[in-house]
Amino acid sequence: MNKKNRTPKLPHIAIPQPTPSWLQDFPLLLQQARIFSNNDQDKEALALALAEYKRQPSLDALEQAFDSYVVLEQFKKAQALLKAMKKLGATDTFLNLQKATYYIATQHPAKVKTYLNKVLAHKKELDTRHRAYLYFMQGVSSFINNKPQKSPFTQALHYSYLLMPSERSMGYLMRGLIRLNEETYESAYQDAQSALHEHPKEDVAHYLRAVAGYHSGHLTQVRQDIEIVLNSKDELVDKTMKATLRKIQVLLPKEPVVIDKDFMSALNHRFFDEIDDMIDSTETLSECLATWTGIRFENKMGSSIQKSLEYLQASFSKLNAPNLSQKLKEIKEYLQLCTDRHFSQACLDLKAPSGPDITRAQLRTWRKQLLSILGHYNKIYDVLVDKVAELADLYHIPVFVGEEKGRK
Repeated sequence: MNKKNRTPKLPHIAIPQPTPSWLQDFPLLLQQARIFSNNDQDKEALALALAEYKRQPSLDALEQAFDSYVVLEQFKKAQALLKAMKKLGATDTFLNLQKATYYIATQHPAKVKTYLNKVLAHKKELDTRHRAYLYFMQGVSSFINNKPQKSPFTQALHYSYLLMPSERSMGYLMRGLIRLNEETYESAYQDAQSALHEHPKEDVAHYLRAVAGYHSGHLTQVRQDIEIVLNSKDELVDKTMKATLRKIQVLLPKEPVVIDKDFMSALNHRFFDEIDDMIDSTETLSECLATWTGIRFENKMGSSIQKSLEYLQASFSKLNAPNLSQKLKEIKEYLQLCTDRHFSQACLDLKAPSGPDITRAQLRTWRKQLLSILGHYNKIYDVLVDKVAELADLYHIPVFVGEEKGRK
């Protein structure tokens, strides 16, 4: 991140998504105004907010109009609404939160901090929605004062259902940028994913995902993200960002197959999905006793091995590698041998207690047998991962992830 001593511009995110459930209690004009505001249609939002205020004066209508005036940079009109809010009974704490918003827009970071500190001292006076917004604003303030903090964004996102999609997306993005600067790449990558889920067209979030993804071993979308950012006209995407991505672009492996976290995650899903679905689909003890049978576990293991090998076949076929089919056949035979040696016996040992008077001792024995089966399931997966590592060595496949064993 750029650490120059200046106030950075913040991303403005427009998202065409449904409004949160908390807006359902708002008058229809204000509901629509919030939607317009969220989607960067602030003139329309302002018109609806003023119409609602004329129909029925309220703090909600004034707050929406105030927000629209601020975004439209009509600051004198926004200031005038602060007086109108006070006449309608707004508390000093509520007004100070609005003033912090005003000074964010007019780029007075010191005043923002002053008013937020006043609000924080009396935050219990705010309803939960405004408290969530307070935390969000606290995070923004720390960011523009070049002393970024993750915790305010985390607190705000705890109440994500009370934030507009644009606020959620910006919260994830800014927290992710802080984490990127701290080199906690996996967490930064997850924040980028969340920000892009809220707003797929945010170019700064694509930058975040590209850099964090490269350093954390998630390479699937790095090339695409780099292209998006390098072609971006967004003023928030600066030369430093593009230079960083050009360096990563050169370092990306040229091989058609790369074993990264996304590759291993896909393999993990192929292996465990059916057994997870079988376990998750049962809700009562009687259903568990009836459906978690040794035969079903054995059948699921056979399917797990087959699906995993099909995934490896589809992935490695891009290499045009010699003897690939024979190597995969050998892996399948070895996995089956491991299954026959340990897993099959554990399945045979599984005896579900039955009858009207099942004792705790019987249930404990049954549970121990289940844990043995699941333990062997993980061991077979460990063997599969070892075989993938052998293939990587044999065919000189780049590996961008540490040893990925066991459940995720």
